[in-house]
Formats: sequence, C-alpha cells, structure tokens
Amino acid sequence: MSKLQVAVVSILLFTIHSAASTDEEYSCPQLKVEREILKNGFHRDLVTRASIQGFMDLLDSCRILLNETIPSGLFMDPFQISSLQQHNLVEVIVPTSVDVEAPEYLSKQHTALVYMKPDESCKHCYISMVPVHARYHRPSVEVYEVTIHVRSPQLLIRCSKDFPPRDCSMHPLVEAPCGSSAEEECQWMDLPYTLIKDSTTVKVPVGIAQHGPVVCIVTIAVTLICTGMLLRTVYKHKQKSS
Repeated sequence: MSKLQVAVVSILLFTIHSAASTDEEYSCPQLKVEREILKNGFHRDLVTRASIQGFMDLLDSCRILLNETIPSGLFMDPFQISSLQQHNLVEVIVPTSVDVEAPEYLSKQHTALVYMKPDESCKHCYISMVPVHARYHRPSVEVYEVTIHVRSPQLLIRCSKDFPPRDCSMHPLVEAPCGSSAEEECQWMDLPYTLIKDSTTVKVPVGIAQHGPVVCIVTIAVTLICTGMLLRTVYKHKQKSS
C-alpha cells in the first residue's frame, strides 16, 4: 500500500472516529447550571438557571426537576409555597413538615422538589425562583454573623418522547412525582451537570451574648413602663365614667 493510500485511510478512520465520538458525546443532554440567592435580610430568593446542549429534538417535551436540600439555617415556608402555586408562580413539593418558627439550633435540614419552568429569555433554558427564609441562630460570644451555604441539588430530567434515550443508559433512572399536583410517579434520569456559577452563600446576623443582660433589663423596663401607662389610662377612664 502506497503512502498516499495509507494517508487517505488514516484520514477516513480519524473522520469516522471523530463523528462517532461527537455523536456519542451529544446524544445525551449537556447541562450547565447557574445558581444564586437574591435579596438581603432574612427573606431571600433561591434562583437556578439551567441551559441544555444536545438532545435538541426532544427539548420541547422535557422537564427538569431539582431535588434541593435546604440546610437547617434556612427553610421554605409550605404555606407561602402553596399560595404561590395557586397563582402558578412556582411548582414545588415540600415532602416533610417544616416548623417555620423554630430557631436554627432546634431545626433539621429538609428537602424540596422544585420543578423548573422554561426561560423565555433564553432558548433551551429553564429557570426556577423559590423563596427561602433564614432562621434565628443562637447568640454567640465570638461572631456577629454566620455563613450558610445551600449545596448543589440533584438534577433530574424527563422527556415524554423516546425516553429514556438508549445512549444515556449509563445514567441512573429514579422515581419521582410527575408534577407538583400529580399523584403518580414517573421515571426521571439523574444527569450530571456543570456548575458555572454558585452564589448560594447567605450571611445571617446573630445576637451578641454579652448584650443579653442589657437586653433583658431594657425589655423589663419598657414592659413595666407600658403596663403602668396602660393601668393609668384605665384608671382615668373609670374615674370619668363614675
């Protein structure tokens, strides 16, 4: 075989291998995720944006589900979530009861299933924005604030057409509710993703333990003064009535 024939065969083999590798690489969805927490204070919004590459012929029939783990220092209010769902603003399932009044040191982390919606500002993109609230922390003698980080969620995808794809068999399938209002469960594919932005750290102020005695004295003094003023007003009212 001449050198020219060897070169031609080598080029053909390389082209075939590259095409096969490219087809295999893009036969499964490639996801990029950005996460951030907006607003200040104790009431925030957890925002997640996801963009999908590959799988283009199925994107119109796909849904993305986030299995969020909310740390003990934060919580989602099930009553607020229910109200927002009535206005079609969010689609979330909080599977366990959440004590919204408990402080951080008496609370545990909880999970939430967040269904993402198509993002109209971006083609083949999805977005979710759900409210989260910070809990009160135990007073400290060393720090004036604590840092809370929301870890990355498990991302599940489901498509109604030709799902699961044959070339994605290496990714596990899990059972999860088909939607927030659906009782039946569907098969979702657990897909890895690339986290290109993670701004999900929250700083929450804590009470200063050394200020405890001063706060108690001021609270008692204000309570006594207000009580005295109230009793005085009641007494004057009775005097006028008589």
